[in-house]
Parts: sequence; structure tokens; C-alpha cells
Amino acid sequence: MTKIKSPDEIMAEYLLKGGKMLSKTCPVCHSPLFEYKGETLCVVCQEEQVARSHHEQQPTPVPLPTSRPVLSQQVPVAPGGLEDEFSLTLRALLIQAREEQDSTRILTLMESVKKGAEAYALLLYGYGRRDNS
Repeated sequence: MTKIKSPDEIMAEYLLKGGKMLSKTCPVCHSPLFEYKGETLCVVCQEEQVARSHHEQQPTPVPLPTSRPVLSQQVPVAPGGLEDEFSLTLRALLIQAREEQDSTRILTLMESVKKGAEAYALLLYGYGRRDNS
């Protein structure tokens, strides 16, 4: 799953790559135009077009099986299936971190995974303690 970048993030990436921000704006999205590799272009519209074509080429993801392995000990389950949401979110963050190239972004993602895992543990094990079980 590819995260949709904000126009500011897209423009910052092109500035870091050596692109030059111009005073003219795009007639479509009104973002500043850039001169990059000898071409004048709207980097925001170009990124959105690339993201759309990449999304159209992506195969439809296969849903994960919903059956769970039998555990020898019963784990307390929070109401409303929040444990499923946590595990899916943590999995998505880990996949995103694995595919990320920017080390500072990887660090941010892994910090999010750590905090999410801590909250997940509190949900599972702290929930049972409130009921004195």
C-alpha cells in the first residue's frame, strides 16, 4: 500500500533532488511549477498521475484468511474487535517500514509500531485486569 503524499512532501522531494521551484503555477492544481532535468513541469500533478497508473497496475490484494490458530491458553479479547484493527494496523506499518528507503521515515514508522504494540498489549492484558479476571 502506497501512502498518498501531500503536495508539500512532493515538492520537498524535488527540491532535495535538485529541482528548481519557479514563480509560475500549475493551471490545474495551482502548485508551483518546477524545472527538473531540463523540463518545466508540475511535480504534484505528475506524482498523482504516476500514483494513479501504479494503482491501476497493482493486482487486487488477496484477503487474509480469517481463521485463527487454536491457542493453548485463551487470550482476553477486547470488545468490538479492536485487536484485529491493531494487528492490521501494526502489520501495515511494518510493511511500510520494510519498503521505505528514507532512514528517518523508517525510524518514525518503527516508533509508531512500538507505541502501537504497547497500546495493543494494554488493550489485551490491561482489559482483563479491569474486570479483576
